[in-house]
Amino acid sequence: MELTLAGEKLLLSEDKIIYWLKEQTVFIADLHLGKTTHFRKSGIAVPIAIIKAEISRIEHIIVKYRPKRIFFLGDLFHSDLNHEWNIFNDFLQLHSSIEFTLIKGNHDILSDKVYQLSTLQIEKEPFYVDPFVLTHHPLENNEVNKNEMNLCGHIHPSISLKGKGKSHLRLACFYLEPNTMVLPAFGRFTGLAKISPSKKGNIFAVLKNSVQQIGSKEG
Repeated sequence: MELTLAGEKLLLSEDKIIYWLKEQTVFIADLHLGKTTHFRKSGIAVPIAIIKAEISRIEHIIVKYRPKRIFFLGDLFHSDLNHEWNIFNDFLQLHSSIEFTLIKGNHDILSDKVYQLSTLQIEKEPFYVDPFVLTHHPLENNEVNKNEMNLCGHIHPSISLKGKGKSHLRLACFYLEPNTMVLPAFGRFTGLAKISPSKKGNIFAVLKNSVQQIGSKEG
């Protein structure tokens, strides 16, 4: 669904990304690549195919939106260096015409030397792409100017929907506050955090083929 934030038209996609139409730019949060190998080293049997499936999802986004730039809003790589980084680095080289930038999050702990050997641009939060302030961790409202919008991740927001009887469904979501938009976690091998929206908060649930506004408590 399309939404205008800070005067710019953005597409909230069921692919769990935001696409900035005018600038042909994609924003993605919380991939947590490398987590598969991290758990396998701890003796937890996790299919190695997960990393390739996640890369395929990014490939799908590239084909679908044809972006010139992709910003990763933190927690791109979950752990210390492992072979999954090589798979991701190969992906970057295959798409050298696209500008990839990582806004470092708390899990992005690879050494500077590793990053320097890739084509990935590295920035610390906050990083400004007018009128957006890009971070991993959500900023406080008083840290964002009224004409700006903070795009961020970290929270892995979700909402629970109740059905008939005791049935319920938990869905990843975009969470909008007056000056902050929290993206859902892109990585499927991540947890979800149930959020309690404020009076001015709005929730946009990610469905299979669409994004739907659930509403707000305001009014």
